[in-house]
Amino acid sequence: MPKITDLSFQQSQTIARRQISTTPIPENYVSKVYYNSKLEDAIEFIEAKSRVDFSYWNLIDDDISIIVTRIINNKQCPELDLCGNKFTSNGISILAFRLPNNTTLKTLDLSYNFLHDSGIHLLSEVLLPDHCLHLRKLVLNKNGITNEGIEYLAEMLKTNQLLTELWLSNNEIGNEGVKQLADVLINFNRTLKLLVLSFNVFITDDSVHYLMEVLERNQILTKLGINDCNLSEIGKIQLQKIVYTKTKFKMKI
Repeated sequence: MPKITDLSFQQSQTIARRQISTTPIPENYVSKVYYNSKLEDAIEFIEAKSRVDFSYWNLIDDDISIIVTRIINNKQCPELDLCGNKFTSNGISILAFRLPNNTTLKTLDLSYNFLHDSGIHLLSEVLLPDHCLHLRKLVLNKNGITNEGIEYLAEMLKTNQLLTELWLSNNEIGNEGVKQLADVLINFNRTLKLLVLSFNVFITDDSVHYLMEVLERNQILTKLGINDCNLSEIGKIQLQKIVYTKTKFKMKI
């Protein structure tokens, strides 16, 4: 006959197994292994080496790993639109870790996310020459970027000789940020052709002098967006006078 203690143990184990099997899974339970079936299914229909648009898909930081592996690396996507999602600096840290040495991605739109200066810092590191990311166009409109974020981008532009377009509209950039960009465009960078600073309301007439120097001394930049900032009519006229002397230069003011 089994001992009373053994019988009690067996009975307790049976009861425990029944409790586990009948316990409902909480509605807010999240698996440790992240999977986005909607995103994965959509990726299946994407042709290799084609433009990919996942703007306003409510994607989160955990989706970045899927995007890097399945779209950027496997599909060799040259243009990627991730505008209007919920990416933060945490997502950019994943991107920064997994994206170096990619040579196929040429255009990246991260507008209307939540990168802020910390995310811009990480992204700027990826764009340094030793990481071999060959981006030509970077769109960062409305990401809460301040002068601190511009400092990181300006430092990157000193050595990055591939980026030709940088979109920074609708951020929180001020005159100090314009000064930093002007310095790098005058003294270091020789590849950027388009710079958009529109809808940065902290940019005032104190930036006009820096912008005038860029227009006079930089011969590579051909397009400048500075509309809907906080420039006076006098400041706008000063810039327009210089633009009139340049050939094939477009400025939106």
